[in-house]
Amino acid sequence: MMGFDQRSIDFNLILIFLFICFFSAASSKEPAKNSQYAPATLVIYNQNVADSRKLAAYYAGKRNVPFENLIGLKCSTEESITRSEYKKTILEPLRKQFDTNGWWERKEDAQGNLRTVHTKMKFAAIMFGMPLKVESSVLKDPTKKSSTNRGPGDNDAASIDSEIACLSMALSRLSGAAGNPYFRSTEPGGTPDILLTSRLDGPTYATAKRLIDDAIATEESGLWGMALIDIANLAKEKGAGYKIGDDWLETCNGFYKRAGIPALVDRFSTRIPKGYPLGKDIILYFGWYTQNAQGPFVDPGFKFKRGAVAAHIHSYSASTLRTTLKNWSGPLLSRGACAVLGNVYEPFLQMSTHLDLFNARFLAGFTFAEAGWIATPVFSWMQVMIGDPLYQPFIIKSEIEEGQDDDFKAFRIAVLRWASEPKQLFSNLDKAAASLKSGKVLESTGLYMMTEKKYEDADEVLKRAAGLYVNSEDQLRIRLLRAQIKLAGGNKGTALEILSNALSDFKGSPGIEAVTAIADQIRKE
Repeated sequence: MMGFDQRSIDFNLILIFLFICFFSAASSKEPAKNSQYAPATLVIYNQNVADSRKLAAYYAGKRNVPFENLIGLKCSTEESITRSEYKKTILEPLRKQFDTNGWWERKEDAQGNLRTVHTKMKFAAIMFGMPLKVESSVLKDPTKKSSTNRGPGDNDAASIDSEIACLSMALSRLSGAAGNPYFRSTEPGGTPDILLTSRLDGPTYATAKRLIDDAIATEESGLWGMALIDIANLAKEKGAGYKIGDDWLETCNGFYKRAGIPALVDRFSTRIPKGYPLGKDIILYFGWYTQNAQGPFVDPGFKFKRGAVAAHIHSYSASTLRTTLKNWSGPLLSRGACAVLGNVYEPFLQMSTHLDLFNARFLAGFTFAEAGWIATPVFSWMQVMIGDPLYQPFIIKSEIEEGQDDDFKAFRIAVLRWASEPKQLFSNLDKAAASLKSGKVLESTGLYMMTEKKYEDADEVLKRAAGLYVNSEDQLRIRLLRAQIKLAGGNKGTALEILSNALSDFKGSPGIEAVTAIADQIRKE
C-alpha cells in the first residue's frame, strides 16, 4: 500500500499475526478452512420442490460436497408444519440415514440415554423449499394461550433448523429448549452432539442461489467495508432486562474498532431513518427492536455490499422468509445480505443468539454456522440462520491483493498495526488518504476518532473527507456525522445548525427525509 512508512513493509504478516493474537481469547485453535468441511457437510432438500432439488445440486457442486451427502426428504412444501409431521417426514428419515450410512456412533450414557460419541457429519445446509418451523400444538388447543410467547419449559414450537441441529440428542420430550453443549466454545467444527445447521433460503429461489455465489465470491476477495449498528436504548423505556441487547451491540462496536472495521453507530431511541445515506459499503449490520423492516431497509435503492452479514433482533424476525417487506430476515436478504440471523417465534432475549459472541467468533475466522451456534445457548428453540453454513469471509489469508477496496484494506491494516501508537496510526492514515485520494479512509479515521471521543479531531478529519467525496450521498452522510459529533460533545445548537444547513445544501436529495427526522429526534432528546 502506498502512503505508509517503512515499518509497514509486510502488511500480510501483520494482518495474520494480529488476527490470530487479537482474538486469542475467543479461539484456542485456528479455524479450519471451509474446504476441509465439505466431506462433513450434509445437503438436505425437499423432494417435493423442484427448486429445492436443483439448489442442492448447485450447492454441492460449488462446495465440492460428495453426492452421497445429499439427502432428499418428502415433506410439506409449507413453511410451517406440525410436530408430528416433523417427526415423520424429517426427524425419523434423517436418523435412519445416519444409521444406514454409518455417519454416527451412539452409545448409552449412565442414565440410559443414547448419546453420539462420534459423527462424520458436522454441518447441514438446508435448502430452499424445506419447511421453516414447527408450529405449536398448543395453538390448536382452544383452552390454552398461544405457545409462541410461552416460557421455555412449556413450548413445543421451534425452528426446523434448531431441531435438526440436535438430531443426535435422544431427548425424552421436545417441549422446550435444550442446552447447547457448543455454546461459548472456542473450538471449530462443533461437537459430536450437534449438527451445525444453516439454510440457503429467502423470498425467492434466486435469492437462495445468490447466497451461495456471494459467499464463494466474497471468500476470494475478503469482506471489506463498513459496519452499521443501531442501538435502541430500550432499557430506558422497557426496563433493565433489555439492556443486554444494547450491551451486545456496544461490544460489537468495540470488536469492529479493534479489527479495523469502521462503524456507523446510531444511538437514538428511534431506528435509523428512511433516506439515511448509508452508501454502498455496509458489510455488517446489527440492530433492534421493531417488528418490520423500516428506514433504509425498505428503500429499493439500498443494497448491502456483496457478502454482508446482518441481523435485527426481534422475536419474529424470521417467522416467514417469503417476504421482502414484512419482519426483518426476508427484507435484509432482499436488500443483498449474504447471511442473516433470525427467530421464527419468541425466543426471549437471553436465549436468542448473542450477537457479541457471534461477532467475536465470526471475525476470528469461524464459519457462519460455527459462529452462529457457538453464540446460541439452546437448541430445539426459535433460532434460524440463513446463509451458507460454510461461509468464512474473515478466514486468515496468506496475501491481500491490491486494486479493489484499497481504502478499507489500508484502514484495517493500519489499525491492526498501529492501534497502540495513535500518533503513528493517524499519521499513516493521513498519508494513505492522500495517496489514494480517499474520502473513505478519512471518514473511517473520523469514525475511529469518534469512538475515542476525540470529537474535535474527528470533526476536522470529516470535513476533509467531505472535500474528497464527489457523491452527494457521501457528502450528506458526513454532515450527519458532524452533527452527531457536535451532539456527543454537548453542543446541541451547533448540531441543529449543521442539519439546517444540510436541508438547504442538499435540497431535493433523497436523504433530506433523514435529516429532518434526525433534527426532530435531537430536539426531543
